[in-house]
Amino acid sequence: MMSKDENKNDDWEILGHEPVPGYKTALYLAVLFAVIYLIFAFSMGGSGGH
Repeated sequence: MMSKDENKNDDWEILGHEPVPGYKTALYLAVLFAVIYLIFAFSMGGSGGH
């Protein structure tokens, strides 16, 4: 049976990767659109139709 310490470096080599360029910008835009949508939805839908 193998111990975890023997596989430690192998796991990081498999999981390691270069970050995709532009992912932070895409994340920030998605969060911005979500916040704008929620503000719009709550401001327009809060009257209850009366």
